[in-house]
Amino acid sequence: MKNIRTYLYSVLLLCAGTLAACNDDPETEPAYVETGAPTFTANKRGLAADGETLHIDVKSNTYWIIRQQEADDWFTLSPQAGSGSQEVAVTIAANTGQERSATLVFETEHGQMQRITLRQEGHGNTIRFFNDDFGTGASALPVVQFEGWNRNGIGSLRCQYWGNDVNADSGQASSGYVGASGGNGIVFAVDSANFILGGIALKGDINFNLSFGCMTSQAAFDPAQFQVFFSKDRVNWTPIAYDRSSGAGWEAVSIPFYLPEGIDQLYIRFLGRKAGAYRLDDVTLAEGDGRGETITFVEDIVEYEEIPVFNEAFDWCVGPNSTLPGNDGSNMTTVSNRNGWEGNLVYMHSGFPKIGTSSGLGYLTSPAMAAVGEKRVDVTVTFNVAIMGSDRSDMQLIVLNSGSVEGSESKTFTIESDNYWETRSCVVNGATKETRIRFSAIRAKGNRFYIDNVKASFTEVKEKP
Repeated sequence: MKNIRTYLYSVLLLCAGTLAACNDDPETEPAYVETGAPTFTANKRGLAADGETLHIDVKSNTYWIIRQQEADDWFTLSPQAGSGSQEVAVTIAANTGQERSATLVFETEHGQMQRITLRQEGHGNTIRFFNDDFGTGASALPVVQFEGWNRNGIGSLRCQYWGNDVNADSGQASSGYVGASGGNGIVFAVDSANFILGGIALKGDINFNLSFGCMTSQAAFDPAQFQVFFSKDRVNWTPIAYDRSSGAGWEAVSIPFYLPEGIDQLYIRFLGRKAGAYRLDDVTLAEGDGRGETITFVEDIVEYEEIPVFNEAFDWCVGPNSTLPGNDGSNMTTVSNRNGWEGNLVYMHSGFPKIGTSSGLGYLTSPAMAAVGEKRVDVTVTFNVAIMGSDRSDMQLIVLNSGSVEGSESKTFTIESDNYWETRSCVVNGATKETRIRFSAIRAKGNRFYIDNVKASFTEVKEKP
């Protein structure tokens, strides 16, 4: 390797000397070579902090070569010499011993030099695949608006966050456990609020440890009200048990586990079942130490069957108009207990109903969800909706008799455009055979809208034969 480097260096110096002899312009920019940082660190696997191959960003306006103060065989450089600004890829072998380092010298043909240290952690260092302390300075800021994420780790490069009715907030900052970061935590603002993070790349590993800090404002911590789930596809969720004391204050939780072979990425979901009662901080997914049981994902042992509750296309609506916006002509027929649907100030167009008048509050109520049977389930509801003309752009779905929607008895939907169909959806939690849903205007004056293709269903889980 040394002979090759000496040859390359001689060739570069010869070329540079020839060029210099042809250019005596005193205003030519002085030759330089820079690398931006004095130290570049890889983990024991030989990867950079983001889990990719380590790169050195070289900035220069001339020819340069890389020299090593001592011969090392635990890494290779590509290229070993170059001209101008470019990246140098550093391929580093896995380290089964102690921490090691090497000094690299970037030198131009004019003798300018930049020294850097290439460092690799030893086998005793724990690799983090993902970590986030959620930053500082937020005040009840919804997760969908929060931009202060502080994620890092070799699997975190493409990690994303999702959350309904969960906020980043610096009140009641984490404390009292090793690694407590203070600052922001995640607050679950309504009943059954979910916070999801994931797309964490697992780099071929199967043994991990998940840790996080959590607390409650209630008298005692109840794991049944603060649940953890794993998923490999962000569709199917497997509940994960954990141990924690019943103390209300901040405490760290640690979950060692194995995953089956062949899983490329992991999603983690935290569910706070009681509004405002639970907080989360300092989520870390690190390599395991040989402890834990293998996770059995629910989709590997069960089958899912979608059970329809109702699928109403309103084909029985017969009226003067089949296109939007239509009008309320004298031959419009009021809906009254058709297929179990009842309402107030509801009129039939051809194939869909219109709800409300210019000065009257209208609503349309579904049949009871008899298909649910003798149990409580979560029912997914989807529907098409359109606002009439330039009327108020909001309408609401109200849950009657039993159940809730996002922790409340109603949910407001804002429609982006008038006279055009848009699709909306929600989940009615804890529905029973008595549950009905009502599509309602919010005010009596100028709040007319259309409804079509209302579908409701729930999922039953059965063991695979």
